[in-house]
Amino acid sequence: MRNFIAISTVLFTRNYFYMPVSELLKSPFVHGNHYHLVFKSIDGLLLFRQDADYQTFLKRFAQFTGFVMDTWAYCLLNNHAHFIIKIKSIEAIITNIKQRELPKQTVAMKKILATPDEQDVFDEMVERQVNSFMVSYANYTKNKYQHHGGLFQKPFKRIQIDSDVHLQVAIIYTHANPVKHKVFNDYLFFPYSSYALFLVRTSHYCAVEEVLIFFGGVEKFILLHKEQIEHYYQNGFPNSKLE
Repeated sequence: MRNFIAISTVLFTRNYFYMPVSELLKSPFVHGNHYHLVFKSIDGLLLFRQDADYQTFLKRFAQFTGFVMDTWAYCLLNNHAHFIIKIKSIEAIITNIKQRELPKQTVAMKKILATPDEQDVFDEMVERQVNSFMVSYANYTKNKYQHHGGLFQKPFKRIQIDSDVHLQVAIIYTHANPVKHKVFNDYLFFPYSSYALFLVRTSHYCAVEEVLIFFGGVEKFILLHKEQIEHYYQNGFPNSKLE
């Protein structure tokens, strides 16, 4: 069990322009590491207009990335979405690729099978999968709502999470995001984040049990969220590198 305490984070203090994206916000993907991903729409376009859109977003994210990463937390807002993810081990990824039918193995996947130790090849494969997800969801909204042009800012932002404290803060910050952006008054009841999944221990789209082990149990998970988010209420939310 980790003995975390509520902290006043300084991890989100710099200001960055959206385009072009700083190299600091394009961390290379390495197996076994955690990352904070953000998908933001162009010019504030709505990513979601109906409840079904949120479910489609989550389903397609899992469809395109589930073989290579586990989701530890998420929050879907009107014009952007946060994900805290953990890249699977290279052994698990190779196993998952081999279980796919050959026609469903992309060129990037086959390169991983041929050269599993090449970091640039691995990073390219993961980024391609995420970009394929973005294209798939953008096409879904175009077909459904008949809008034209792009939907997402590219490249998508991501930073590597480099410590347990950073990971704790990133998960809590993600769940608190609706309050920060004033789209919902209470993070406890926001319907489009992963927070409630941990209370009912439902693992749909999220590695619930692994996250609860990381926090030291559901009671500690609840307490640390309460303490950190109360700190945000009292002192203001930090400026984020991401959103």
